[in-house]
Amino acid sequence: ARALRAGWRANGLGDGDGDGGGGERASAVGATTGASAFGRRRPRRRLASVSASTKASTKASGAGWARSLDDKLRAKSTTTRKLPAQEEAARRLASGIGATICVRTVLAPLERVKIEYLLNRSALKPEALVRSIFTKEGLGGFWKGNLLNLARTAPYKAINFCAFDTYRGFVIKAFPEGSDGRKIGTLCAGAGAGVTAVLTCFPMDVLRTRLLTTGGKAKYGSLIQCVKTMYTQEGLSTFYRGITPALVSMAPNAAVYYTIYDGLKHRRMAQLDEELRVRIAATKDMRERAKLEREYPSKTVEASNMMLFGALAGVASEASTYPFEVIRRRMQMQGGRSSASMVFGREALRRMTVTLRSIVRKQGVRGLYAGLGPSCIQVLPSASLGFFS
Repeated sequence: ARALRAGWRANGLGDGDGDGGGGERASAVGATTGASAFGRRRPRRRLASVSASTKASTKASGAGWARSLDDKLRAKSTTTRKLPAQEEAARRLASGIGATICVRTVLAPLERVKIEYLLNRSALKPEALVRSIFTKEGLGGFWKGNLLNLARTAPYKAINFCAFDTYRGFVIKAFPEGSDGRKIGTLCAGAGAGVTAVLTCFPMDVLRTRLLTTGGKAKYGSLIQCVKTMYTQEGLSTFYRGITPALVSMAPNAAVYYTIYDGLKHRRMAQLDEELRVRIAATKDMRERAKLEREYPSKTVEASNMMLFGALAGVASEASTYPFEVIRRRMQMQGGRSSASMVFGREALRRMTVTLRSIVRKQGVRGLYAGLGPSCIQVLPSASLGFFS
Protein backbone atom coordinates (compact mmCIF):
# COMPACT_ATOMS: atom_id res chain seq x y z
CA ALA A 1 0.00 0.00 0.00
CA ARG A 2 2.82 2.43 0.84
CA ALA A 3 4.51 1.69 -2.49
CA LEU A 4 1.26 2.39 -4.36
CA ARG A 5 0.72 5.70 -2.53
CA ALA A 6 4.32 6.76 -3.24
CA GLY A 7 3.79 5.94 -6.90
CA TRP A 8 0.62 7.98 -7.11
CA ARG A 9 2.26 10.95 -5.36
CA ALA A 10 5.27 10.80 -7.69
CA ASN A 11 2.90 10.97 -10.64
CA GLY A 12 0.93 13.88 -9.14
CA LEU A 13 -2.19 11.81 -8.69
CA GLY A 14 -3.08 12.55 -5.05
CA ASP A 15 -2.71 10.27 -2.07
CA GLY A 16 -4.23 7.24 -3.71
CA ASP A 17 -7.11 6.85 -1.23
CA GLY A 18 -10.13 5.22 -2.71
CA ASP A 19 -10.31 4.42 -6.41
CA GLY A 20 -8.06 7.28 -7.56
CA GLY A 21 -10.49 9.69 -5.88
CA GLY A 22 -7.77 12.14 -4.71
CA GLY A 23 -6.45 12.54 -8.25
CA GLU A 24 -9.96 12.96 -9.64
CA ARG A 25 -10.82 15.67 -7.12
CA ALA A 26 -7.52 17.52 -7.82
CA SER A 27 -8.22 17.43 -11.56
CA ALA A 28 -11.78 18.68 -11.09
CA VAL A 29 -10.61 21.58 -8.91
CA GLY A 30 -7.90 22.43 -11.42
CA ALA A 31 -10.40 22.45 -14.27
CA THR A 32 -12.82 24.70 -12.38
CA THR A 33 -10.02 27.13 -11.42
CA GLY A 34 -8.86 27.26 -14.99
CA ALA A 35 -12.36 28.06 -16.16
CA SER A 36 -12.70 30.95 -13.67
CA ALA A 37 -9.31 32.41 -14.63
CA PHE A 38 -10.26 32.70 -18.28
CA GLY A 39 -13.64 34.07 -17.36
CA ARG A 40 -15.63 31.54 -19.25
CA ARG A 41 -17.41 28.40 -18.29
CA ARG A 42 -16.39 25.06 -19.74
CA PRO A 43 -19.07 22.61 -20.73
CA ARG A 44 -19.98 20.01 -18.13
CA ARG A 45 -19.33 17.24 -20.64
CA ARG A 46 -15.72 18.41 -21.09
CA LEU A 47 -15.15 18.38 -17.31
CA ALA A 48 -16.56 14.89 -17.09
CA SER A 49 -14.27 13.81 -19.91
CA VAL A 50 -11.19 15.22 -18.15
CA SER A 51 -12.25 13.54 -14.92
CA ALA A 52 -12.76 10.19 -16.64
CA SER A 53 -9.38 10.52 -18.39
CA THR A 54 -7.65 11.31 -15.08
CA LYS A 55 -9.35 8.39 -13.40
CA ALA A 56 -8.21 6.04 -16.15
CA SER A 57 -4.63 7.30 -15.95
CA THR A 58 -4.74 6.90 -12.14
CA LYS A 59 -5.91 3.31 -12.46
CA ALA A 60 -3.28 2.56 -15.12
CA SER A 61 -0.51 4.06 -12.99
CA GLY A 62 -1.69 2.22 -9.88
CA ALA A 63 -1.91 -1.05 -11.79
CA GLY A 64 1.59 -0.49 -13.17
CA TRP A 65 3.03 0.09 -9.70
CA ALA A 66 1.14 -2.91 -8.37
CA ARG A 67 2.57 -5.07 -11.16
CA SER A 68 6.06 -3.74 -10.49
CA LEU A 69 5.76 -4.48 -6.76
CA ASP A 70 4.34 -7.93 -7.48
CA ASP A 71 7.19 -8.71 -9.88
CA LYS A 72 9.78 -7.66 -7.29
CA LEU A 73 8.19 -9.81 -4.60
CA ARG A 74 7.94 -12.79 -6.95
CA ALA A 75 11.56 -12.39 -8.00
CA LYS A 76 12.62 -12.21 -4.35
CA SER A 77 10.64 -15.32 -3.41
CA THR A 78 11.93 -17.44 -6.30
CA THR A 79 15.56 -16.37 -6.07
CA THR A 80 17.41 -18.82 -3.82
CA ARG A 81 20.66 -17.76 -2.21
CA LYS A 82 23.51 -19.96 -3.38
CA LEU A 83 25.16 -21.38 -0.28
CA PRO A 84 28.95 -21.67 0.02
CA ALA A 85 30.20 -25.23 -0.51
CA GLN A 86 31.26 -25.53 3.15
CA GLU A 87 27.86 -24.43 4.47
CA GLU A 88 26.04 -26.70 2.02
CA ALA A 89 28.17 -29.65 3.16
CA ALA A 90 27.53 -28.81 6.83
CA ARG A 91 23.78 -28.70 6.23
CA ARG A 92 23.77 -32.05 4.43
CA LEU A 93 25.87 -33.57 7.21
CA ALA A 94 23.56 -32.21 9.93
CA SER A 95 20.44 -33.46 8.16
CA GLY A 96 22.03 -36.89 7.64
CA ILE A 97 22.97 -37.20 11.31
CA GLY A 98 19.50 -35.99 12.38
CA ALA A 99 17.82 -38.53 10.11
CA THR A 100 20.08 -41.31 11.45
CA ILE A 101 19.22 -40.46 15.06
CA CYS A 102 15.51 -40.36 14.25
CA VAL A 103 15.56 -43.71 12.40
CA ARG A 104 17.61 -45.51 15.04
CA THR A 105 15.41 -44.26 17.88
CA VAL A 106 12.10 -45.15 16.21
CA LEU A 107 13.29 -48.61 15.12
CA ALA A 108 15.17 -49.42 18.35
CA PRO A 109 12.62 -52.12 19.43
CA LEU A 110 13.36 -54.13 16.26
CA GLU A 111 17.09 -53.76 16.90
CA ARG A 112 16.60 -55.03 20.48
CA VAL A 113 14.71 -58.13 19.24
CA LYS A 114 17.46 -58.77 16.68
CA ILE A 115 20.17 -58.52 19.38
CA GLU A 116 18.32 -61.06 21.55
CA TYR A 117 18.40 -63.61 18.73
CA LEU A 118 21.92 -62.71 17.61
CA LEU A 119 23.81 -62.40 20.91
CA ASN A 120 21.68 -64.12 23.54
CA ARG A 121 20.58 -66.95 21.20
CA SER A 122 16.94 -66.72 22.21
CA ALA A 123 14.81 -69.67 21.04
CA LEU A 124 11.47 -67.89 21.65
CA LYS A 125 9.13 -66.92 18.83
CA PRO A 126 9.09 -63.18 18.05
CA GLU A 127 5.76 -62.48 19.82
CA ALA A 128 6.84 -64.48 22.89
CA LEU A 129 10.18 -62.68 22.94
CA VAL A 130 8.46 -59.27 22.80
CA ARG A 131 6.22 -60.27 25.75
CA SER A 132 9.26 -61.53 27.67
CA ILE A 133 11.17 -58.25 27.22
CA PHE A 134 8.12 -56.21 28.22
CA THR A 135 7.44 -58.35 31.30
CA LYS A 136 11.04 -58.25 32.57
CA GLU A 137 12.10 -54.71 31.66
CA GLY A 138 8.94 -52.77 30.83
CA LEU A 139 8.49 -50.53 27.79
CA GLY A 140 11.91 -48.94 28.26
CA GLY A 141 13.53 -52.32 27.70
CA PHE A 142 12.93 -52.02 23.97
CA TRP A 143 15.23 -48.98 23.91
CA LYS A 144 17.95 -50.61 25.99
CA GLY A 145 21.34 -49.78 24.44
CA ASN A 146 19.90 -47.20 22.07
CA LEU A 147 22.08 -44.37 23.42
CA LEU A 148 25.17 -46.51 22.82
CA ASN A 149 23.90 -47.26 19.33
CA LEU A 150 23.45 -43.54 18.62
CA ALA A 151 26.91 -42.81 20.06
CA ARG A 152 28.24 -45.22 17.43
CA THR A 153 26.10 -44.45 14.36
CA ALA A 154 25.99 -40.62 14.53
CA PRO A 155 29.81 -40.20 14.53
CA TYR A 156 30.03 -42.98 11.91
CA LYS A 157 27.81 -40.95 9.59
CA ALA A 158 29.78 -37.75 10.20
CA ILE A 159 33.20 -39.37 9.73
CA ASN A 160 32.09 -41.27 6.62
CA PHE A 161 30.73 -38.07 5.07
CA CYS A 162 33.76 -35.89 5.88
CA ALA A 163 36.28 -38.57 4.86
CA PHE A 164 34.53 -39.10 1.52
CA ASP A 165 34.49 -35.36 0.89
CA THR A 166 38.23 -35.18 1.63
CA TYR A 167 39.22 -38.21 -0.48
CA ARG A 168 37.02 -37.11 -3.38
CA GLY A 169 38.72 -33.69 -3.29
CA PHE A 170 42.08 -35.40 -3.95
CA VAL A 171 40.53 -37.42 -6.79
CA ILE A 172 39.02 -34.31 -8.42
CA LYS A 173 42.42 -32.57 -8.36
CA ALA A 174 44.23 -35.61 -9.76
CA PHE A 175 41.90 -36.66 -12.63
CA PRO A 176 39.95 -34.67 -15.28
CA GLU A 177 36.14 -34.73 -15.30
CA GLY A 178 34.57 -37.68 -17.13
CA SER A 179 37.77 -39.76 -17.16
CA ASP A 180 37.93 -43.40 -16.05
CA GLY A 181 40.46 -42.39 -13.41
CA ARG A 182 37.88 -40.01 -11.88
CA LYS A 183 35.23 -42.77 -11.77
CA ILE A 184 37.55 -45.37 -10.25
CA GLY A 185 38.96 -42.78 -7.85
CA THR A 186 35.46 -41.82 -6.66
CA LEU A 187 34.68 -45.51 -6.03
CA CYS A 188 37.92 -45.87 -4.04
CA ALA A 189 37.06 -42.67 -2.12
CA GLY A 190 33.74 -44.21 -1.07
CA ALA A 191 35.43 -47.44 0.03
CA GLY A 192 38.16 -45.52 1.86
CA ALA A 193 35.59 -43.39 3.66
CA GLY A 194 33.74 -46.52 4.80
CA VAL A 195 36.94 -48.13 6.11
CA THR A 196 37.93 -44.91 7.90
CA ALA A 197 34.52 -44.69 9.61
CA VAL A 198 34.60 -48.37 10.65
CA LEU A 199 38.12 -48.10 12.10
CA THR A 200 37.19 -44.98 14.06
CA CYS A 201 33.84 -46.09 15.48
CA PHE A 202 34.37 -49.84 15.89
CA PRO A 203 35.30 -49.70 19.61
CA MET A 204 31.82 -48.35 20.42
CA ASP A 205 30.30 -51.32 18.57
CA VAL A 206 32.37 -53.73 20.69
CA LEU A 207 31.34 -51.98 23.92
CA ARG A 208 27.67 -52.07 22.93
CA THR A 209 27.89 -55.80 22.19
CA ARG A 210 29.50 -56.56 25.56
CA LEU A 211 26.96 -54.51 27.54
CA LEU A 212 23.87 -55.89 25.71
CA THR A 213 24.88 -59.53 26.17
CA THR A 214 22.98 -61.27 28.97
CA GLY A 215 24.83 -60.52 32.22
CA GLY A 216 26.96 -57.86 30.54
CA LYS A 217 25.61 -55.02 32.63
CA ALA A 218 26.19 -56.95 35.85
CA LYS A 219 29.73 -57.92 34.79
CA TYR A 220 30.93 -54.56 33.45
CA GLY A 221 28.65 -51.99 35.11
CA SER A 222 28.74 -48.60 33.42
CA LEU A 223 30.27 -47.74 30.04
CA ILE A 224 33.37 -46.17 31.64
CA GLN A 225 33.86 -49.18 33.89
CA CYS A 226 33.48 -51.48 30.89
CA VAL A 227 36.25 -49.60 29.04
CA LYS A 228 38.58 -49.84 32.07
CA THR A 229 37.90 -53.55 32.66
CA MET A 230 38.39 -54.54 29.03
CA TYR A 231 41.59 -52.49 28.69
CA THR A 232 43.08 -53.85 31.94
CA GLN A 233 42.19 -57.51 31.39
CA GLU A 234 42.34 -57.88 27.60
CA GLY A 235 44.51 -55.07 26.20
CA LEU A 236 43.91 -52.26 23.73
CA SER A 237 43.44 -54.47 20.66
CA THR A 238 40.34 -56.09 22.22
CA PHE A 239 38.35 -53.02 21.17
CA TYR A 240 38.85 -54.18 17.56
CA ARG A 241 37.82 -57.82 17.96
CA GLY A 242 35.69 -58.81 14.96
CA ILE A 243 36.81 -55.97 12.70
CA THR A 244 38.15 -58.37 10.04
CA PRO A 245 34.71 -59.82 9.11
CA ALA A 246 33.33 -56.26 9.21
CA LEU A 247 35.90 -55.07 6.65
CA VAL A 248 35.62 -58.23 4.53
CA SER A 249 31.82 -57.84 4.26
CA MET A 250 31.96 -54.21 3.07
CA ALA A 251 32.88 -54.97 -0.55
CA PRO A 252 30.25 -57.69 -1.25
CA ASN A 253 27.60 -55.71 0.64
CA ALA A 254 28.16 -52.62 -1.54
CA ALA A 255 28.41 -54.74 -4.71
CA VAL A 256 25.05 -56.48 -4.09
CA TYR A 257 23.35 -53.23 -3.05
CA TYR A 258 24.40 -51.13 -6.03
CA THR A 259 23.95 -53.96 -8.56
CA ILE A 260 20.31 -54.50 -7.55
CA TYR A 261 19.59 -50.80 -7.04
CA ASP A 262 20.98 -49.77 -10.43
CA GLY A 263 19.32 -52.73 -12.15
CA LEU A 264 15.87 -51.81 -10.78
CA LYS A 265 16.41 -48.12 -11.56
CA HIS A 266 17.44 -48.72 -15.18
CA ARG A 267 14.55 -51.13 -15.68
CA ARG A 268 12.09 -48.48 -14.45
CA MET A 269 13.67 -45.86 -16.69
CA ALA A 270 13.23 -48.20 -19.68
CA GLN A 271 9.54 -48.57 -18.77
CA LEU A 272 9.14 -44.78 -18.55
CA ASP A 273 10.86 -44.39 -21.95
CA GLU A 274 8.46 -46.90 -23.51
CA GLU A 275 5.43 -45.13 -22.02
CA LEU A 276 6.75 -41.79 -23.31
CA ARG A 277 7.34 -43.24 -26.79
CA VAL A 278 3.73 -44.47 -26.93
CA ARG A 279 2.45 -41.02 -25.88
CA ILE A 280 4.55 -39.30 -28.55
CA ALA A 281 3.21 -41.62 -31.24
CA ALA A 282 -0.41 -41.00 -30.12
CA THR A 283 -0.10 -37.17 -29.90
CA LYS A 284 -1.46 -35.19 -32.88
CA ASP A 285 -0.71 -31.69 -31.66
CA MET A 286 2.74 -30.80 -33.01
CA ARG A 287 3.55 -28.40 -30.16
CA GLU A 288 2.68 -30.98 -27.50
CA ARG A 289 4.56 -33.63 -29.48
CA ALA A 290 7.72 -31.47 -29.59
CA LYS A 291 7.46 -30.94 -25.84
CA LEU A 292 7.24 -34.70 -25.20
CA GLU A 293 10.18 -35.37 -27.52
CA ARG A 294 12.31 -32.98 -25.48
CA GLU A 295 11.56 -35.08 -22.36
CA TYR A 296 12.76 -38.28 -24.08
CA PRO A 297 14.65 -40.25 -22.84
CA SER A 298 13.51 -40.13 -19.21
CA LYS A 299 15.93 -38.41 -16.84
CA THR A 300 14.47 -39.27 -13.43
CA VAL A 301 12.54 -41.98 -11.59
CA GLU A 302 9.74 -41.22 -9.10
CA ALA A 303 10.88 -40.67 -5.50
CA SER A 304 8.54 -43.41 -4.20
CA ASN A 305 10.11 -45.96 -6.56
CA MET A 306 13.61 -44.81 -5.64
CA MET A 307 12.81 -45.48 -1.97
CA LEU A 308 11.34 -48.88 -2.82
CA PHE A 309 14.38 -49.85 -4.90
CA GLY A 310 16.68 -48.73 -2.08
CA ALA A 311 14.74 -50.85 0.40
CA LEU A 312 14.80 -53.97 -1.81
CA ALA A 313 18.52 -53.54 -2.49
CA GLY A 314 19.07 -53.06 1.25
CA VAL A 315 17.24 -56.30 2.10
CA ALA A 316 19.24 -58.22 -0.54
CA SER A 317 22.61 -56.86 0.60
CA GLU A 318 21.75 -57.42 4.27
CA ALA A 319 20.73 -61.04 3.64
CA SER A 320 23.76 -61.82 1.45
CA THR A 321 26.33 -60.61 4.01
CA TYR A 322 24.45 -61.31 7.24
CA PRO A 323 26.66 -64.30 8.26
CA PHE A 324 29.60 -61.87 8.50
CA GLU A 325 27.63 -59.83 11.05
CA VAL A 326 26.89 -62.93 13.11
CA ILE A 327 30.59 -63.90 13.06
CA ARG A 328 31.59 -60.35 13.97
CA ARG A 329 29.27 -60.25 17.00
CA ARG A 330 30.45 -63.64 18.25
CA MET A 331 34.09 -62.57 17.94
CA GLN A 332 33.33 -59.38 19.86
CA MET A 333 31.96 -61.47 22.74
CA GLN A 334 35.13 -63.56 23.03
CA GLY A 335 37.19 -62.72 26.11
CA GLY A 336 40.81 -63.34 27.02
CA ARG A 337 44.01 -61.46 26.35
CA SER A 338 44.12 -59.96 22.87
CA SER A 339 46.93 -58.88 20.53
CA ALA A 340 47.15 -56.99 17.23
CA SER A 341 47.78 -60.24 15.28
CA MET A 342 44.47 -61.63 16.60
CA VAL A 343 42.62 -58.59 15.24
CA PHE A 344 44.34 -58.01 11.87
CA GLY A 345 46.09 -60.35 9.46
CA ARG A 346 46.31 -64.12 9.06
CA GLU A 347 45.52 -64.97 12.70
CA ALA A 348 42.32 -62.87 12.53
CA LEU A 349 41.22 -64.73 9.37
CA ARG A 350 41.93 -68.06 11.08
CA ARG A 351 39.84 -67.04 14.10
CA MET A 352 37.05 -65.93 11.79
CA THR A 353 37.05 -69.36 10.14
CA VAL A 354 37.08 -71.11 13.52
CA THR A 355 34.11 -69.01 14.70
CA LEU A 356 32.21 -69.83 11.50
CA ARG A 357 32.75 -73.60 11.96
CA SER A 358 31.75 -73.36 15.63
CA ILE A 359 28.42 -71.66 14.80
CA VAL A 360 27.58 -74.18 12.07
CA ARG A 361 28.52 -77.15 14.29
CA LYS A 362 26.42 -75.97 17.25
CA GLN A 363 23.43 -74.37 15.50
CA GLY A 364 23.65 -75.46 11.89
CA VAL A 365 23.58 -73.10 8.88
CA ARG A 366 20.46 -71.53 10.39
CA GLY A 367 22.64 -70.10 13.17
CA LEU A 368 24.38 -67.86 10.60
CA TYR A 369 21.07 -66.07 10.02
CA ALA A 370 19.90 -65.61 13.62
CA GLY A 371 18.00 -62.30 13.85
CA LEU A 372 17.85 -61.78 10.07
CA GLY A 373 14.03 -61.34 10.13
CA PRO A 374 13.94 -58.24 12.39
CA SER A 375 17.00 -56.88 10.58
CA CYS A 376 15.27 -57.06 7.17
CA ILE A 377 11.98 -55.70 8.56
CA GLN A 378 13.90 -52.57 9.60
CA VAL A 379 15.08 -51.83 6.06
CA LEU A 380 11.86 -50.52 4.44
CA PRO A 381 10.72 -48.25 7.30
CA SER A 382 14.35 -47.20 7.77
CA ALA A 383 14.62 -46.06 4.12
CA SER A 384 11.24 -44.31 4.20
CA LEU A 385 11.75 -42.66 7.59
CA GLY A 386 15.29 -41.61 6.74
CA PHE A 387 14.13 -40.03 3.46
CA PHE A 388 11.27 -38.22 5.20
CA SER A 389 13.45 -37.02 8.11
